Amino acid sequence: MKRIRLVASLMFAVTLCLGGLAGCGPSAADLIREDITSEFDEIKASQDDLLDEIAAASGEDFTALGIDAKEFAASYLEGFDYQIDDIKVEDTTADVQVTVTLKSISDILSSFQTAYVEKLQTLDLATLADEQGLYTLAGQTLMEMVESAKPVENTFTITYEKDEDGVWSTTEDAETAITNAFLS
Repeated sequence: MKRIRLVASLMFAVTLCLGGLAGCGPSAADLIREDITSEFDEIKASQDDLLDEIAAASGEDFTALGIDAKEFAASYLEGFDYQIDDIKVEDTTADVQVTVTLKSISDILSSFQTAYVEKLQTLDLATLADEQGLYTLAGQTLMEMVESAKPVENTFTITYEKDEDGVWSTTEDAETAITNAFLS
């Protein structure tokens, strides 16, 4: 299960790296809103390019379970939405409160563990000895849990900093906050 969490973390951390923003022209709040909107709108649209990136980042872990990583990502992102609740800009920092609606990976994994153990208890010894069969059963069970999960709301803060050239960019803490929101 740690491997699945790691893969999920890597998949979403890769897709959510937010770029730097120039400090000229529109207000800092407008630039930050535009940056967040462009990133989260791409996720919301679940474009093929994004799903391909997620699938590529997942490595062989999903393949071993007989899961199509692109199908997993599409199901996980089904129902995704977001809202920028507040942007507070103070001098060279800005805190953005964001609420995402997303399936809870921790709930999915908890449900998976329970359902998989229940399925294992019904198998005979010959079936339990088939390692690939157990991987396939695990993959099928995981996909069932992802497909049946309901999106939940999660609110978090993304922090931006302005450098000496007036460019706004996210902090390392922001990437951690985003990753944690997607893994909660």
